[in-house]
Amino acid sequence: MDGGDAVAEYHVDWPWLLTGPDPRGDEALRGIKEAKSAPDRERWLAVLSDAATSADPAAVERYAIGLAQAGRYAESLRFWRLLVDHLPGTARVLLNMASCLMSAGRLDECSHVMEECARRCRDDDPAYPVVRRRRAELEQLRGRLDREQRLLEARADAYRELAAQGRASLSDLKELCRILAGLARQPGSGVTASEVTEVAERIHALAPDDAGGLELLAMARVLTDDRNGLAEVLRRLERVAPDSPVLAAVRAQVTDPGFRERSDELKRRWDDICRRASHGDPGAEDELRRELRSHPHVEQLRIGLLFAVYGRAADGRGDYEEARRLALELAADPRAGHHTHFHVAQFLWNLGERDQARRQFTLALATSESEEDRESVRLAARTVGAQIGDPAGGAGG
Repeated sequence: MDGGDAVAEYHVDWPWLLTGPDPRGDEALRGIKEAKSAPDRERWLAVLSDAATSADPAAVERYAIGLAQAGRYAESLRFWRLLVDHLPGTARVLLNMASCLMSAGRLDECSHVMEECARRCRDDDPAYPVVRRRRAELEQLRGRLDREQRLLEARADAYRELAAQGRASLSDLKELCRILAGLARQPGSGVTASEVTEVAERIHALAPDDAGGLELLAMARVLTDDRNGLAEVLRRLERVAPDSPVLAAVRAQVTDPGFRERSDELKRRWDDICRRASHGDPGAEDELRRELRSHPHVEQLRIGLLFAVYGRAADGRGDYEEARRLALELAADPRAGHHTHFHVAQFLWNLGERDQARRQFTLALATSESEEDRESVRLAARTVGAQIGDPAGGAGG
């Protein structure tokens, strides 16, 4: 899937700058770099973590480097920020923080850190030549990526035109999907994950058992953080192409600690946006809508918008029509899970859509994974006065 590899293709490898000898810590860093499995990486990280409890800056730096080498960039950056605050005049720390951002592909932030590093670094500082060289390398990299992005955008426009005219072949659509996926990962491209998904689903509709199409659909599910959809695509891909390198790569990515960390960080950010939107923050609701344009199938965001719109209507700052539309769209989604059915049932009942609400309560019961979930559904139904059938036998209400 070469369309998504523009940053990786031109990646600049900036060596870490260490201070003082630390045989055990340096051995652990080599161990993480050479580790063949996640348990091996975690074992070496534990060595660095134990050493970092001493609060010795050199030990904390090595732990931050180890986290970055393991792909846990967000956690690594938290330590680099602490170190920058603790050692404000040390150019080496800022250079290492920039290395972490470079490895994470966060080039804009990397550029800001390098500018700060150049501002703080004196001409007689031993790190000054490194600062100058890395700033030049970064500018060169960004220039190449800008040119690459413009070329990709032009190619995407050409394939879009073919598709709009109905003249795009299956291979044309696949190439368009690859290019869009690459652009979607680059800030400022204007390409959203939903556009990638739309093209991938069009390919899948034309050729349901095509291995390449399923690989592209899996990539789209990763971009939109659609875990349930991804699992289904991987099951299909395993049936038609069990030796698919994409199948192996996506599974490795999903189980990688760095991927889980990035996913958890994104979920926490979405939780915060949904919470603020439900409390009536108009800026948060706008932010929530922007996230949904990029991740249209994420249950957490869709339910969060429903809460926000319904709450605004209940407070007299809007009407209920958009809330009703959102709830009905969620109810009609065949991918909806237990939590969607549970929340939508209550919204629809309060909005007067009683038959739809009963159906959602029943689906919430059917998709419950525990007796605690089932009891919550029965209690909610009794609270609003809904009579529902219980798939486990008996009736609620």
